[in-house]
Amino acid sequence: MIDVSVITAAFNSASDIERNIRSVGTQTRRPREHIIVDDGSVDDTRAIADGLKDEFPQLRLIRQANRGAANARNTGIDAASSRYIAFLDSDDVWGEHKLEAQVEFMMTNSVAFSYGDYKSVDASTGLELGLHEAPQQLSYAALLRGCPIGCLTVAFDQTVLGKHHMPDVQRGQDWGLWLALTRGGTIARRYPGCHAYYHVSSGSLSSHKVGKAADIYRIYREQENLGPIRSFAYLASHIGAALAKRPVKKSGT
Repeated sequence: MIDVSVITAAFNSASDIERNIRSVGTQTRRPREHIIVDDGSVDDTRAIADGLKDEFPQLRLIRQANRGAANARNTGIDAASSRYIAFLDSDDVWGEHKLEAQVEFMMTNSVAFSYGDYKSVDASTGLELGLHEAPQQLSYAALLRGCPIGCLTVAFDQTVLGKHHMPDVQRGQDWGLWLALTRGGTIARRYPGCHAYYHVSSGSLSSHKVGKAADIYRIYREQENLGPIRSFAYLASHIGAALAKRPVKKSGT
């Protein structure tokens, strides 16, 4: 067992939640707790998660009224009692060595915030779309210009950095947290290997580009307290980085 709290926000995730739970529960180094925050689901998400508690005793199920992904993740952050906090959305999965590789890297190199490469997977077919390679390291200044980090790859040490919340916006809230974690000078670093699989669907939040741009601008203005001109300039950079955030290597090539 490893001193990690995994946070999964779930809303009407009956078709995915068991796969998600099993990918966490079968890690080579299992986390101390896997917190599922059920954000007001009206399908069988709760029942499926409850039915897996005997098999995966690290499961903690928190139920709340529907308040959105940011609020659900923040509920999980508040409840997390382990040294490290990691995130895995309900439709995504990890390879079995993910936590072992990441936490060993963080402990060996005294890293408080790490992230990694991940593969995109077509949610409807299961086919791998390609590999997303992250930079070796990222500073606050670099993250202001864009977000090359996949939320499903992140872990941070809350004993070093403290508890931080995601901004309450519909999209880009994870990037807002990365800014908060690095604002004081912490450098985020990439751990080795690719151990995470991001499922892409046409209805995902990240597909709504105009709404996301508005939320990103709001984070610049309200969280980072930047003026409107700087905010628009950074937003342009952020949009450019997002457009370039595509798989760099197709599967099988």
